[in-house]
Amino acid sequence: MHDITLLIAVIALALWPPLFLVIYLLYLHRKKNAHLRDLTKNELENISTQELVTRTLKRLGCQPTVNEDGHICFKYQGDDFYIAAEEDHRFIMIWNPWWATISADNDALPYMKEGINAVNANSLVTTVYTMGEDEKEVGLHSRCHTVFTPYEGELDEVLQALLEQFFTTHEVIKETIQQLCAAPTENEKQERVKVKGFSYTQKEKAEQIA
Repeated sequence: MHDITLLIAVIALALWPPLFLVIYLLYLHRKKNAHLRDLTKNELENISTQELVTRTLKRLGCQPTVNEDGHICFKYQGDDFYIAAEEDHRFIMIWNPWWATISADNDALPYMKEGINAVNANSLVTTVYTMGEDEKEVGLHSRCHTVFTPYEGELDEVLQALLEQFFTTHEVIKETIQQLCAAPTENEKQERVKVKGFSYTQKEKAEQIA
């Protein structure tokens, strides 16, 4: 009987550290989501979508401000973003404006347009291009429209995943444009093409991707 009691004590001591860790992680999880429980009890029906987005951005380490148009402006990983909140339907539109520009007379412009259209067909984040005021540059702007309510659960993780998707889309667009530029005509093989910081001859692009 003494041996059994001793064995149980040893097992209990062995299990205590991981058990303590689990309890501690549960505590952190509950603490992280305390704001949602508070909202559920006191403010869930009354908090505005704009305020909900602002609180979530602050928890992500951003410093959001509201401009004269009522849009929430902030920086994420060095890029400018703004969010337009629709209060009646709990929707938000996330914009990442002017994340790239290209000269209006750049030989790669037709490839850029084709590449953007191809990526938009399969991307949660869609990209549009506009001519600058001086008509010398074309700007690229990405956007994403989504539901944003306290009922969505881990709002920090949801918003962060959406913001990260913008940068994934940037890279896919760049790669798609490079692939399109890598299939030139015979007369274009030695032309230089510049796309958002890249500068290769058409032949070099083809060799790089191959």
